[in-house]
Amino acid sequence: MKSFHEEERICALTFESIGECYHLWTPENFEIIFTCDSDFQIGMNIIAICAKLYPDIRIVTFEWMANHLHMVLAGQESRIRSLLNTLKRFLARYFQANGRLIDWSHFTPGLRRISSLEDMRNVIIYDNRNGYVISPGHTPFSYPWGANRYFFNPDACRLAMSQSRKMSLRERQSSTRSRSADYVSDILMFDGYALPLSFCDIETGQRLFRNPSHYFSKVSRSVETDKTIAKEIGENIYYTDSDLFAAVSKACRERYGIPSPGQIPSEAKMEIAKMMRFEYNASVKQIQRMLKLGSDTIQALGFNPK
Repeated sequence: MKSFHEEERICALTFESIGECYHLWTPENFEIIFTCDSDFQIGMNIIAICAKLYPDIRIVTFEWMANHLHMVLAGQESRIRSLLNTLKRFLARYFQANGRLIDWSHFTPGLRRISSLEDMRNVIIYDNRNGYVISPGHTPFSYPWGANRYFFNPDACRLAMSQSRKMSLRERQSSTRSRSADYVSDILMFDGYALPLSFCDIETGQRLFRNPSHYFSKVSRSVETDKTIAKEIGENIYYTDSDLFAAVSKACRERYGIPSPGQIPSEAKMEIAKMMRFEYNASVKQIQRMLKLGSDTIQALGFNPK
């Protein structure tokens, strides 16, 4: 069994071997792109095709939401931007052919170079949690529209690989409305869309964590990291009750020596309510539930329901 320091050294060597790494995100306030599972499936197919058209770019992980995208990539910045332009072009052609005109000029990426191993870990965790945070019917290991579900999940990998098939020429052409990917032949399909195991470097992404336990610990306890990254990229992130309660309880314990949010003094509740609202984007109902506040107090704070 390797020691902590040995495992960290292996992770550091892996990060150094990747080269330039970037976090790419598109605007959260963009119009809705994907309105149904079929739309999401096309989005998955197009990402896969772009990955194969740009073999010098390594996609470590990614996540589609209904109107925006997160990716962790390794490669030259100019090539990454070119990949996104190709992805936009394919999306535009597909939706236009299906009667939807979307103004893609505002689908402009933010792109930040990742500075360290820990930074890389935090961004991977942020992206792999993103869909689950806004979709309460899923966990980071079940949300389907990204690579997240295959990180440290060998049973899911075995099942997907055993039931996969190759993407057909017709599927590549119908997804992109183009013949650009006619020569691509090694994309696998599972459950009706491109399988991330066939076009993402998940194995390298996993080697950036000491072990499965390390990954799970971070993916299940990364509320503060999520908040930091969301603020950096200008994204409004909404926390599940369990994540938010853990963060609020910690703040109450550190500030007032009382671990239960509902038991802190009234004046303290007013301060914690503001923190929940403005730092964690908590809903009025979440604030009321966790701090046991009445509607009159909420009204006095001037919070509009959402």
